[in-house]
Amino acid sequence: MEERLNLLCEAGVIDRDICDGMLGVVEQLENVWAIPVRNEQGEMAMTHMANALMRSRRGEEIGPLDEALLEEIVSSQAWAELLPIHRAMLAPFDVTLHPNEEGYLLANLFSLWMASKG
Repeated sequence: MEERLNLLCEAGVIDRDICDGMLGVVEQLENVWAIPVRNEQGEMAMTHMANALMRSRRGEEIGPLDEALLEEIVSSQAWAELLPIHRAMLAPFDVTLHPNEEGYLLANLFSLWMASKG
């Protein structure tokens, strides 16, 4: 995971502060929230989050997550647990995340959370 994030940083895809913050997010997910991310799904989610933060920093916009999928996440029993985790994941960054990006981050977190419970 660290190697992947550092490669993105060295290639100029993400800024150093985002790389460092993402390393903290990995640590937080694993050690505070007991959500494993050192797997293919976790690497994809962490890479997406790093890129989402950079797109938001640059003012780039992507299309929103499917409404039905977002509604499924928000109305799930997991929502009360996911929202504080989501907020904690974003706290280290001095970036205002575009609302369209947020849906995808929530979907990734929901998937990781579900996998950790299964």
